Amino acid sequence: MFHPLLQFLCLLGNGMAPTSKVRVQLFVCCLVLFVLAQGYILRRLSVEPKALTTSSSHDDVIPHLRGGLAAVTSPVSELNDEAIENQARDATARPSEGPWHVGVPSISQAATSSPLLNEHDQVETTPTTPTSSQTSSPTSRNPTAAVGAFVPHPDVGVDDVQRSRMLAIRSAMQHAWSGYETHAFGADEVGPVSGDRKQDVWGGLGVTLVDALDTLYIMGMARARDWVEMELDFTHLGKDGDNISVFEITIRELGGLLSAYDLSGDDAFRARAVELGDLLLPAFANGIFYTQFNVFKQTKTMNGWTGYRGLLADLGTLQLELRRLSDVSGNPIYAERGDAFYDIVQREGSYEHTGLFPVHFEVESGTFSMTNSLITIGALGDSFYEYLLKVWLYSGQRQSDAFLRDLYNDAVQGIETSLLRYSKPDDAYYLQEVTIPGFSGQPKQDHLLCFVPGMLALGTLTDTDPARVVKHLDMAKKLMKTCYNLYSRQPTGLAPDIVMFPGFAVADSRYRLRPETVESLMYLYRVTKDPMYQDWGWQIFKAIEKHAKTSFGYGAVLNVDSAAASHVEDKMESFFLAETLKYHYLLQSAPSFVPLDKFVFNTEAHPFRTLASCYPVDWVDLTGITRLTVNSKAQRRAVELSMQFPNRLKIPLVLVLVALFVGLQIYIVSRLDISPTAGPSFDAFSRPRRWKPSPSPIVVTEKSAAANFAPRQKFIPLPHEGVDETQIARQDAIRRAMQHAWSGYETRAFGADEVAPVSGERRQNVWGGIGVTLVDSLDTLYIMGMHDEFQRARDWVANELEFSHLGRDGDTISVFEVIIRELGGLLSAYDLSQDNLFKAKAVELADLLLPAYEDQVFYTKLNVFTKRKSMNHWTHYRAFLADVGTLQLEMRYLSDITGNSEYAEKVSSPSIREGSYEHTGLFPVHFEPDSGTFSRSDTFVTIGALGDSFYEYLLKVWLYSGKRADDLFLRQLYDDAVAGMEKHLYVHSVPDDAYFLQELRIPQMEGTPQQDHLLCFVPGMLALGSVGETNATKAAVHLDMATKLMHTCVSYYTRQPTGLAPDLMHFPGFDVLSSIYKLRPETVESLMYMYRVTHDPIYREWGWAMFEAIEKHAKTTFGYGAVRNVHNLTDAFIEDKMESFFLAETLKYHYLLQSAPSFVPLDQYVFNTEAHPLRMNRSPATTN
Repeated sequence: MFHPLLQFLCLLGNGMAPTSKVRVQLFVCCLVLFVLAQGYILRRLSVEPKALTTSSSHDDVIPHLRGGLAAVTSPVSELNDEAIENQARDATARPSEGPWHVGVPSISQAATSSPLLNEHDQVETTPTTPTSSQTSSPTSRNPTAAVGAFVPHPDVGVDDVQRSRMLAIRSAMQHAWSGYETHAFGADEVGPVSGDRKQDVWGGLGVTLVDALDTLYIMGMARARDWVEMELDFTHLGKDGDNISVFEITIRELGGLLSAYDLSGDDAFRARAVELGDLLLPAFANGIFYTQFNVFKQTKTMNGWTGYRGLLADLGTLQLELRRLSDVSGNPIYAERGDAFYDIVQREGSYEHTGLFPVHFEVESGTFSMTNSLITIGALGDSFYEYLLKVWLYSGQRQSDAFLRDLYNDAVQGIETSLLRYSKPDDAYYLQEVTIPGFSGQPKQDHLLCFVPGMLALGTLTDTDPARVVKHLDMAKKLMKTCYNLYSRQPTGLAPDIVMFPGFAVADSRYRLRPETVESLMYLYRVTKDPMYQDWGWQIFKAIEKHAKTSFGYGAVLNVDSAAASHVEDKMESFFLAETLKYHYLLQSAPSFVPLDKFVFNTEAHPFRTLASCYPVDWVDLTGITRLTVNSKAQRRAVELSMQFPNRLKIPLVLVLVALFVGLQIYIVSRLDISPTAGPSFDAFSRPRRWKPSPSPIVVTEKSAAANFAPRQKFIPLPHEGVDETQIARQDAIRRAMQHAWSGYETRAFGADEVAPVSGERRQNVWGGIGVTLVDSLDTLYIMGMHDEFQRARDWVANELEFSHLGRDGDTISVFEVIIRELGGLLSAYDLSQDNLFKAKAVELADLLLPAYEDQVFYTKLNVFTKRKSMNHWTHYRAFLADVGTLQLEMRYLSDITGNSEYAEKVSSPSIREGSYEHTGLFPVHFEPDSGTFSRSDTFVTIGALGDSFYEYLLKVWLYSGKRADDLFLRQLYDDAVAGMEKHLYVHSVPDDAYFLQELRIPQMEGTPQQDHLLCFVPGMLALGSVGETNATKAAVHLDMATKLMHTCVSYYTRQPTGLAPDLMHFPGFDVLSSIYKLRPETVESLMYMYRVTHDPIYREWGWAMFEAIEKHAKTTFGYGAVRNVHNLTDAFIEDKMESFFLAETLKYHYLLQSAPSFVPLDQYVFNTEAHPLRMNRSPATTN
């Protein structure tokens, strides 16, 4: 329907008139749009038939009408944040899903919330006319601006996964741009490590800024236009005697200006592009351009390192830019100069009829070099072949350019015959380079060559030969796999610049932030729709974030084959912003966003509108301005005069349409019902307001019966408040990990205790057959806003969870594990949702467990059916400190919400009676149940396994109970324990410059220099304790210990090639004693506390690196598995085991680490040792 309108606008912009047929089509199109607009207004006003007969005063409706139109049509700059949020939400038409929907905001929402939003705000659906301050005076007629600015809506047609990835990539662009804008705005480059301003790299033309213009526009980002209009200056070029690279300036600077013009329709960019194009024209002579040019002196030459020969990629890569410049300026000279090289190509022909050309060109003779040269699709030759296809596509695939498609097809045939090789040991296809004469192949491939899969895929879209399409696409896929393997085979996940075959041997270990692989992934995905290519690109992007990110941007990584020593160079090429990040963004977007049938990307990733996207195919040869269609000014003038539009009719036509429109609006308003119900309805619709979540569908069946317990409200998860887009993107990635783990469990083992993450096996009875993974995950699902999953889990708890079978098979349960996982999960789910179902189930379970308690000691093993209780035989039937001292929090909470003090009284700590070992503040890990005393022999003291959470609960029970005087002894025990840690366990390993907490054998008091991963909860505990500490000196000491121990725990991860931590380390040397990573949460738990106490973002970065390592090495088909060999990349081996604490703790703490401290805040919640948050009790005590 809109095609006639588009044709009309294109022609009108060119000063040409439409034919009679198009005018009729245009009239019908406008009429349909007019009727639809009226229907939309009537529908939104909810005018019922009876309303039309109700008499009323116009004055009554005008306030509502004014308010409604103002709210709908006000410019974005005049709307407050609340209105912008409503418009963005309405635009996405996303249904309200209540407090459970904590999904990813649309890219439009992200853009509208940015203070750097450009004039083309994404919530606008029509381009606005620039003011005089926004545009420069046009120097010539504007053939394309009438088409209207391209309005980016990148979130259309993508799911939450892609949307969150786009947000993360946009955050990376913001980071890179911020470093440049802050330290080097207007310069050619910024030093990403040093922040140095690098003014003149490519001539002092603000190359990074101009090269990034269209990326900023597409992502809806920062302002840079004013600098181009007011500050960009070419007059200094050459005055210092230096030459410029015509090739680089054309593809980066000229291409950036043309693309910015194409997207925005802002004539300021076109004017600067014409100015630059005119300055470069003298560099062309005899059908070629000279790569080195002094604009001031008008001297030109070739590069000395090439033997003063031209290069195929240089000479054959400017035609697209120059044709576009001719088409937007109306001056054919640019295209004529560029296309002259194509005349030479056709005259000279390919090397020995292979379809391929030598990379060197003899300037004086005007021929290709036949000696001392080579043939390659990589460096020096690459983009020549790319432009054979793209210039043909840009110009509308017209017959006069068919020779370009023929050259391209011949070249691809030559690639297949002469360059495509198969490395059998690697099962990899690659493109060799060939030296001439002799045609001797070299089994190497550089990264630049990785544009080829994308080129081949793009070519298949318009190829009419089905057999050739299949062959070219097959080549593309095989080469794409090889290019991706350049990344995946390196420990950094980044690609070297050159590899040799067989073996993918690294010949150049640098990763220069190059875009070619992700460029091809974008094309492959858009052609095949295979999401695998999006996932590959995401892995590459994460590796860039991990290894190349610096304080002021992103730097080239010098050693991609060494994860431990990947040095970052102080160099960020402008193409990283122009190409790499743009292609990453487009890869994750829908194919309809900057579509390939309407735009062609130059070799610097600058999108140009194709002629066919503006003109019908049969008009291209009539309206094209290049020398290939209209060869003289007289011919062009004849075409223009023959199609000239009568200007005298334009104004009357517009006035008539306006009059009709206004008249109809008055008629509609005059017939509206102005009854009391109509006004408020419209007013409610039109008034901007912030969205609030709908009530939860979970029904509370009864009120709490607890006495002396403060009334509670349901917790509403709003994790995106108070965080930037980087954290939002990370939250979304972690949420997807939870969805993946939960999906594997729900699909294969719903209601069972565990799912096997590798095999998908249902493991019904690991902890008693009581759905432990489900119950342990309830609060994580709730906090992450996974509403549907939570509701299904709740239904299972209501209808399926039962405890009556426990013990009937003769088995015992672990009371400790069932309490912290199952009971803790039910209590936290109740606390967050206030659904009494969970409280009732918690009471039922706790009553069954009470017989395990006797004389203030609980027995770790209990048969619920027979009431038989025992200890673990492998402990010599002794209890553990962690077991007996880690249930007080759950039981106190249960007493508080039920009013039954029995639960709290049963688990009163034996530490009150016994006291610490030798007054050290520390306790042996073994407890003798028969005597009710701590073991004094054949035992040890540790804050790690077997002892850990006892010390944690001394602090947390005190915090939970409101720091009341009756519980002051707990804080005193905690402080004594920390003092004992510092004196007896806290050791500095000088060779490693690392602090750790040793184990201490008793009664010998001999230290063992090892530390397990479980102990890494200590930094978080110390940080949490420092918050409530009134002694400033003590708080500083504790926080200093926390900081040093945190560094050690993070080093567990960073020192391993997998980025994952072993379970047990020995000092000095960080020697691995147990190489398994069991998906443990303790380090990220401490990172969460450390960030919330110090607000230092380094802890978030460390946590994110860990999460990425988990994603890379532990992810399986049905969840995530323990990694057996963290220090071996090639033989990591994933165990078929996913503990419930991975969902309950590890992923929750990762999520909270990337959230604002106000989300599940530490001054309102205490986390049990399984990461289940319980609200603090600030009411009078129910028990002492």
